[in-house]
Amino acid sequence: MDKLLLKEDRVHGDVSFPLGSYYMEILPGATVLDCHWHEEMEFLLLTSGKAQFRIETDYYDISEGECIFVNSGELHAGFQADRSPCSYKALVFSPSLLYSSAFDTVRTNYVDPIMKNSLVVKRHITASPGWQSELLGRLGKLFGYLQDKPPAYELLVKSELFAIFALLSANGTSPANAADRSQDHFRLEKLKSALKYIQENYYRKISTVDIAASVDMSEGHFCRIFKHYMKKTPVEYLNYYRITRAARLLEGTGMKVLDVAMEVGFDNLSYFTGLFRRHMGMTPSKYRNMRRAKE
Repeated sequence: MDKLLLKEDRVHGDVSFPLGSYYMEILPGATVLDCHWHEEMEFLLLTSGKAQFRIETDYYDISEGECIFVNSGELHAGFQADRSPCSYKALVFSPSLLYSSAFDTVRTNYVDPIMKNSLVVKRHITASPGWQSELLGRLGKLFGYLQDKPPAYELLVKSELFAIFALLSANGTSPANAADRSQDHFRLEKLKSALKYIQENYYRKISTVDIAASVDMSEGHFCRIFKHYMKKTPVEYLNYYRITRAARLLEGTGMKVLDVAMEVGFDNLSYFTGLFRRHMGMTPSKYRNMRRAKE
């Protein structure tokens, strides 16, 4: 059973240089980025098309040439705009890359305040004249160093990353009401647990009662919180997640469509086909044929 856990356990780089970069091309109707989180920080630079990204409770409409910054431990996901294709580069790195010891001034004054949200930095970086445009230029140079690997490229990468954080820090703002942030944090932790439960049990027959019970909440209260933050009901999200798992099976295996449907938790082929068409814009068979034609 292919289980994609909500908390990513992928290793980005290595212990001596904890940073990784990736390039993703997203075909029409495909998922841009599954909902997940990790301890590393991340920059996502859209290289073509448009997309919408969600960080915790906020949504950002991103156009080509713009980027978003995802802080350590933040729940995030990406969605296509009007089912249109897009592509992006991702830079994922440990905050430890930016400091040398527990008492490092850089960590104390600049990295930790951003990580702990005691300094709120801009998440959606556009090509606006000034510091945002400079940040995008430095991020582009950083990706270039990682691709070309010139002599001492690690030093060049770190120098650009330090400059990027200097821009973020210099243009940060004070946080909102602490009590509101604490309440949001509590609810988001519950939401993360609920999403993890769904993603570990999607192939079973589970109900909203089961999901709510997994986070020790009443069904009604849980459904209201879930819909508020996810813009979907728990059942809508469960079906969406099942369809994304089905799409991966259609791409990577020769399983019959009926077997795929049953593998991801559906026992009615017509219902599965209808949901798949609604989410992916085509039937399961057409989706499989299209993906194979792209290979």
